Amino acid sequence: MNKQETTTRWPLGVTAVMLSSLDFDQQIALCRELGVTHYVYRPRIIADDQRDKPFSNWGNHKFDLTPARLLKQGAQLTQRLRQAGLQPFGTVPNATADDDSQAIQLHMAGAAAAGCTRVRVAPPRYPQGLFDYGEYLARTIECFKQVVAVARPMGIKPVIEMHANSAATSPGLSRLIVQSFDPAELGLILDLPNAAIEGYVSPDLAVSAVADWIDHLHVGGAKRTDGERDEHGYLRGGREFCALVDNPIGVPAWLNVLAQLDRPIPLIIEDYRGGGGKDDAERLRQSVEQLRRLL
Repeated sequence: MNKQETTTRWPLGVTAVMLSSLDFDQQIALCRELGVTHYVYRPRIIADDQRDKPFSNWGNHKFDLTPARLLKQGAQLTQRLRQAGLQPFGTVPNATADDDSQAIQLHMAGAAAAGCTRVRVAPPRYPQGLFDYGEYLARTIECFKQVVAVARPMGIKPVIEMHANSAATSPGLSRLIVQSFDPAELGLILDLPNAAIEGYVSPDLAVSAVADWIDHLHVGGAKRTDGERDEHGYLRGGREFCALVDNPIGVPAWLNVLAQLDRPIPLIIEDYRGGGGKDDAERLRQSVEQLRRLL
């Protein structure tokens, strides 16, 4: 496979979540330098207690992009992306499918203003303790039907991230939600760091279960650790982020199966080692190099 075929089948992207220490112009320059083409906006409100803290993935960010700012300035921001040869791929707001309609409308309108075609929306949080899963699933599907109804006229596809601590934490649980929807209207983000944390599932089985709905990948490294023992002496497993090449699930095997889908699968890089900060650019460089070597 030549370089052009590789770029077409596996376009490289990055989520701004991992670039907390870089302003927008610095992010663009870094992506252009590395040949990263698919940019994912992070429209979120930085908590007041984080604004004087060091830059971090989920806290303070140098590029302070609120959902309202994306709506107002999205077209101008994306013009700068496109001038540099990048494209706006999607957004990752803190949004759940049961948010009020005004919040959902704002996230979709902001993405549309910026020319994005994907917005990540999480399933509603499930109750603690034993609960009626059938009732929860039915309510979740209804919530996503409402989200899709808002997104569809704007040319936006909501996507659910297969993510830890989510009702879509595994391929099987994710399929229970998305199988009620046309894959063109609701998709899945297959998250490889999460797959390493949540427990092994064969990539043949995992990809087959949700093949039609896989929209793109989150690519990075994570692994389980021994963690600490509880008051009874029982081990509680922990987790930590690591380099892509150290992800124990076997990233090449997953890409080999995904290649059989025979359609472009954007690889959106998420490298959260160290929690963000001054090494953001170096972590992205390493991830790009590791992926290019593999592809």
